[in-house]
Amino acid sequence: MRRKLLSILPLLLISFSAFAGDFGKSGLSILPSPCLGYSTNHGTQYGANVTIIDFGDGSFYPNYKQKIYLEATKYTKGKTSLKAVYDSGMLIPDFRFSAIIAYQSNPLYRFYGFNGSATPYDPSLDLKNDIAYYNFGRRIFKAAANIQHKITDGLNWVAGVNFVKYGIETVSDRFTSDPYNTLYHIYKEAGIIRSNEAEGGQRLEFNTGIVFDTRNEYTAPSSGIWSELYLTGSPDVFNDSYRYLKLSAHFRHYLSLIDEERLIFAYHLAYQGTIAGEAPFYVQQSINELIYKKTVSEGLGSKNTIRGTLNNRFVGDSYAWANVELRIKLFSFNAFRQSFYVATNPFIDFGAIVKPFRLNAERGSELYKAATKLHESVGIGAKLVMSRNFVASAEIAKPLQKDDGKFGFIMGMNYMF
Repeated sequence: MRRKLLSILPLLLISFSAFAGDFGKSGLSILPSPCLGYSTNHGTQYGANVTIIDFGDGSFYPNYKQKIYLEATKYTKGKTSLKAVYDSGMLIPDFRFSAIIAYQSNPLYRFYGFNGSATPYDPSLDLKNDIAYYNFGRRIFKAAANIQHKITDGLNWVAGVNFVKYGIETVSDRFTSDPYNTLYHIYKEAGIIRSNEAEGGQRLEFNTGIVFDTRNEYTAPSSGIWSELYLTGSPDVFNDSYRYLKLSAHFRHYLSLIDEERLIFAYHLAYQGTIAGEAPFYVQQSINELIYKKTVSEGLGSKNTIRGTLNNRFVGDSYAWANVELRIKLFSFNAFRQSFYVATNPFIDFGAIVKPFRLNAERGSELYKAATKLHESVGIGAKLVMSRNFVASAEIAKPLQKDDGKFGFIMGMNYMF
């Protein structure tokens, strides 16, 4: 695995540098690049992206006036992703505006049931021997936008709206000899997944809250705090009988331990949970975001929360998690008229379901304890950072409990937080 990781970094360097001639610290910069990535859950990623950044007169550097990111990718296990992301502090005077429009199709979407370890996991049924027991097909379309406005230095209020359409279907017979031998079908037949949510649905969500942000830069901060506290509410506008209010809280802290940003201690504490109403099952794994880095951010489990664990292994009505890592700058160099540095980030992640979802068990029972147990993973990553705004990332992580997965290898963009 180490050899594989090291062999990938030169490819990332080439892809980042091939179009870097016109990239600068002021004016408009356009960086097209091939998309090369890998996920244990989805396979090899291939495609293309382009990043367009307006640095203005350069006084914002390493931050920017506005940024557009476009991506079209596919994974070898069938997942397709299209997205366009926009972020600007100048489009609307005195406001920060962020927006995303995205589509994702996954014929082998992972579904391990509800409540983590309260639902047994059998690896022999996980895409082996023509069996797709832990899968169904899912399509998702998302359009979202929010605005932030300054209250005082470092403190903003935020408000936004999300529209998300989910389509769910039985796993295709291309992947299994028995499409109905799935956990999803069993949940449907037992009524755990109800008829008014089994094939997906549409949600209109509104969010509002506050953001405290004192980071010294957006992409790879070495100091400051980035904290968010907000509510996401969804009324029953599509007449499916579901309405809910969720609370999200994030606290991220970046501390430079050695001069020149060579050693940074970073940690992220997070919570998301339903505090009123009832949400349909298909939104419970969705992690609400104010800054749109991913097509869909999901958990609890895998690269967005507890790295190395199975995708969405710990789905509950409320959950909490934490990520702790050291970011160590190994060396810097200049090439193609750009500044680069290489870093590594050993980390530990852990999280737990705080409130189970549709669990018929008393608090304190063995089943309840299994649902709310703590899950951990450890790992290390390698980062190639160009001009303080583009981060190529490769990470490997190992869960500490055997039912949470064997290991995870993730290639992509950006630091996790």
